[in-house]
Amino acid sequence: MTPSELVLFGYVGKVMHTFAGLYIWQYITTLDFEWEVYTKVRPWRWSFIAYFLARVLSLFAMILSLVDFNITREHNCQAWSRTLLAFGWLGGVSSSFIIFLRAVAIWGRDIRVIASTGTLWLAHLGAALTAITKSHNRWDPSLHGCAVTRTTDFRWSLLIKFVADLIMLGIMILGVLHKRNATYLWNMLYFQGLFWILTAIMTDLPNVVLSFKNINDAWNVMFQYPQCRSRSNFH
Repeated sequence: MTPSELVLFGYVGKVMHTFAGLYIWQYITTLDFEWEVYTKVRPWRWSFIAYFLARVLSLFAMILSLVDFNITREHNCQAWSRTLLAFGWLGGVSSSFIIFLRAVAIWGRDIRVIASTGTLWLAHLGAALTAITKSHNRWDPSLHGCAVTRTTDFRWSLLIKFVADLIMLGIMILGVLHKRNATYLWNMLYFQGLFWILTAIMTDLPNVVLSFKNINDAWNVMFQYPQCRSRSNFH
C-alpha cells in the first residue's frame, strides 16, 4: 500500500468513527418509539419489524466497524468484512422496504405500484446479496489493520441500490402530490419524502460516482459510513 493510500485510509477511519458515534447517539436518543411499542403504549404492527431491523442491523454494522478499526493484531479480515457488510447492506434493504411500504400505502395498495416498487425492492435485495458475496478484505501490516480491496466489484450494486431507491421515493412523492390537501399529515409526508430523496442523493450518489471513477480503494469506501448513518432517517 502506498503512503498516500495509508493517509487516506486514516481519514476513512476518522470518518467512520465520527458517523458511528453520531449513529449510536441517535439510536439511543430515539429509543422511545421502540420502548412505547414494547410496553404496548403504541400498537404493534408487523411493519415495525422492518423499522427494528433497519436500525439494529445498521447499529451492529457501526459497532463492528469500530471494533475492526481498533484491532491491531491480525485476524480473519475476510470473515469480519462479510459479516460487517451483511449487517450494513441488509440494514439498507430493511430501510428500503419501509419506502416500499410507504409508497404502497400512499397509493392505496394499487397493484401497479405494488408490482413496480416490489420489483425495485427485490433489485435492491439482489444488489445487496451480490455485494456481500463479492467482499474482499485482507490484513495489511503497513496499515496495522484490514484493508478492503477490489472495491470496484461493488459499483453495480451501489448503482442498482441508488436507482431503485430513488425511483421508489419518486413514486412515493408522486402519490403524496396526487392526494394534495392542507392537513398536517399531508405536509409531514410531503416534506419527509423530499428529505428522504435529498438524503439518498447526497449520500448514495458520491459512492456511485467514486466507485466508477475508481481513484483508489480508500476513496471508493470513504462515503459508505455516512451512507449507512443516513439510512437511519428512512423510517
